[in-house]
Amino acid sequence: MTLTGEGEILATGWPPDFRNHTRYRLTNLRVPPALCDVSPSSNGWCEIDLGIDQGKIVSVEPAGQGGAIDAPTIDALESILLSGLVDCHTHLDKAHVSSFAEFSSSDLVGAIGAMAENKKTWTADQLQRRVEFSLKSSFAYGTRALRSHVDFAPESPQFIWEVMNAAVDGWRDRIDVQLVPLANILHFDDPGFCHSIYATARQHGRIGMFLYDQPNLKSRLLPIFERAKTEGWDIDLHVDEGLDAKLDGLNTVAQVVLETTFTGTVLCGHCVALNSYNDKRRSKIIRRAVDAGLHFVALPSTNLYLQSRDQNHMPQFRGMAPVANLAAAGATVSMGADNVGDAFCAFGDFDPMAVLNLGAQLGHLDEPARDWAELVTCNPATSIGLEWNGKICSGAPADLVLFAGRTSGEISQRNAPRRAIIRKGKCLSLDPPDFRELN
Repeated sequence: MTLTGEGEILATGWPPDFRNHTRYRLTNLRVPPALCDVSPSSNGWCEIDLGIDQGKIVSVEPAGQGGAIDAPTIDALESILLSGLVDCHTHLDKAHVSSFAEFSSSDLVGAIGAMAENKKTWTADQLQRRVEFSLKSSFAYGTRALRSHVDFAPESPQFIWEVMNAAVDGWRDRIDVQLVPLANILHFDDPGFCHSIYATARQHGRIGMFLYDQPNLKSRLLPIFERAKTEGWDIDLHVDEGLDAKLDGLNTVAQVVLETTFTGTVLCGHCVALNSYNDKRRSKIIRRAVDAGLHFVALPSTNLYLQSRDQNHMPQFRGMAPVANLAAAGATVSMGADNVGDAFCAFGDFDPMAVLNLGAQLGHLDEPARDWAELVTCNPATSIGLEWNGKICSGAPADLVLFAGRTSGEISQRNAPRRAIIRKGKCLSLDPPDFRELN
């Protein structure tokens, strides 16, 4: 790449080094159409030049039309540019416990039990190290916002929320970290527990529930939705995380939303059972969910790892929310990292692009970087209520990710595609942390 302008010419390698510049033009870029209002070229990309000044995007123009600002110019050589990445479904509290314990392979129920036992060994210091390591990784990959569920159960030690709240404050200028208290809906039968979880939900403005074939699901959900409606909370759910066609949680949630006229955002994670329905039933429930305004997040890594797991047989089925079907129906759908390095999933590193690439393979999504980038940028930003929706436009923050790849293939063929992180207009030199930092 070459940086020129104002009498300056500087040849550079990749990534470009413009850390000393706060006002410059980034030219010859490729941006996915969902992230930009410039008309796409014949190759399907929006080819643009970008003006950046004092941490803001000040101009977005079709490539080669001249500079809207007088500033040094960086030729990006057709590199792909995205807005800062957003992950709307993670579990920071559980992340990387596999660095401290070994887990035998098991299904969803077995993983839940294994993590409950493992939690008894946690310390505040260990949790703080794991959370810090996870956020360092997220930041190095270009994540600007992240939502984490935090298990809320009667036996959970108090220090978990102390550590998690401290992480929110400590990372405020780098990653917008949102927390969701997550509880099995059966626990809401206990009035004392309800009081505690409602107090935490009030602090964070949202509440989470695990829904998996529990009895009387609708009657249990109704008072919680009514309380959330009164309080102005959003709702974030784990729904139908299994391949059993009898699971009907998503349909029940949609009914409750419509009956209560709930107006907050309801984000539904997993929804794996949709894959086990026949076409007619699947289409009917998706239409009802869209009518109810539900948002979705697919979680390819954990669902690929857990679904159809049986130590005695090869896996026959795979589970992930049907992303293409949901998008075609008009739903706001995202992808998230979910579990990283725990009993639910031994893989992952909080890289949203790696999640997108895996999900594209699992969901048969062509051209992931060009046609599905909104699943890790604009859509999750909308679902978790960020002030900036991720569209690359004049006036938006210059919190961006510049990839060395020029096509979807050049990005998706590597597990961790090469990138430069731009924050407040500055190019940062970042690497994921060394795993030795954990232990």
